[in-house]
Amino acid sequence: MKYALVTGCDHGLGLSLARQLAERGYRVAACRLNEGETGADGLAREYPDQVSVFTVDISRDDSVRELCRAVGEAFPCLDLVINCAGILGVMDPGPDGELDYDLMLRVINVNALGTLRVSTGLLPLLRRGEGKTIVNISSEAGSIAECERTGWFGYCISKAGNNMQGALLHNTLRREGGQVIQIHPGHVATYMRGHLDTTASLTPDESARQVLAVLDTPRPVRERPWYLDNRGREMPW
Repeated sequence: MKYALVTGCDHGLGLSLARQLAERGYRVAACRLNEGETGADGLAREYPDQVSVFTVDISRDDSVRELCRAVGEAFPCLDLVINCAGILGVMDPGPDGELDYDLMLRVINVNALGTLRVSTGLLPLLRRGEGKTIVNISSEAGSIAECERTGWFGYCISKAGNNMQGALLHNTLRREGGQVIQIHPGHVATYMRGHLDTTASLTPDESARQVLAVLDTPRPVRERPWYLDNRGREMPW
């Protein structure tokens, strides 16, 4: 039996990843923010021996500590952690516009620091597993080398921060036979903008299949972490 934890399982990509991991035979900790989102509950009913549902607010230290305690009681180890939970904020204007710095801080707290909270809190369980792999759902928006936007400060900064915290954690895990992988999942139809993004080119199920296919491809643990798109192509940092 392999053990995985996925955040962001309220709906969208996170829920699709949890489902497809369960279909592959994993025992899955499906983590959501809002108990009113019942998709993970349905998944647990469909896979009662494989899927356990947990509630966590990754923006809060105490909530993540409670998650790690609860998962540690229910799971003997973790082979794979997929940090999928994230928020968009607003597509703010360029530097001449009115910028909402409080909202930017919230986005950074969730997308960069929230991911770090989860990963570091779960390190003891990961170290007991065989896979020792952290996958952070990043974005092309976190690439400094390919930055062309003039705004959207909070989200882009948060994803660049997500990439950096992943690289820092990788420097520890690689010495223990594990690794961190940063993956851009493509343009996925989610509700991150407060409504369904109908301009997206991928459904959550399609993106999840691509992400897991990327993970199926054997990649050596190397000095620098992998930063890949949803087709497995390397992206510039």
